[in-house]
Amino acid sequence: TFPGRPALRLDLPEGWEAVPAVGDLAGAALVAMRPEPAGEFRANLMVTLDEVASEHTVRYDLDGVERLAAERPQGTAGQVHAHNVGGVTFFGRDLSYVDEQAGTLLVRNLFGFLRRDVDGGLVRITVTGTIGSARHREDYAELGSVISGLRVTPGPGTTPLLDETESR
Repeated sequence: TFPGRPALRLDLPEGWEAVPAVGDLAGAALVAMRPEPAGEFRANLMVTLDEVASEHTVRYDLDGVERLAAERPQGTAGQVHAHNVGGVTFFGRDLSYVDEQAGTLLVRNLFGFLRRDVDGGLVRITVTGTIGSARHREDYAELGSVISGLRVTPGPGTTPLLDETESR
């Protein structure tokens, strides 16, 4: 079977809206935002899909968050965590930094993988959710609810990876 892309669905809580993936967002599979009053940072979530070689590891992506933190003003990378989202195990690492215009931002980065049966290569599912600092406690929990609304149906010829040891 020729491997197919996964089907993605995002059940949004009240107050969030789907956004067309056009312009700067054209590479995204799903994009959602919470409308905010003028002048406030808009909490958002983006899901992207890409294919990576069978040698790729989730550790590379998690270390990439740490490298990004080192490049950003007052950047800090959080602890690695894992949880199931929509039937796929995702590994995550949060990032916080100070943006010149938006102030302090917190970015949730999650990486899930499907193995292509035909060649062992991987389909990477990246979930990136960003909130501002003004209401970070409430927004972090709400962003978690949005992420929990993600449903992933593996495409034909792909199998979800279940733990970090399988992402090699």
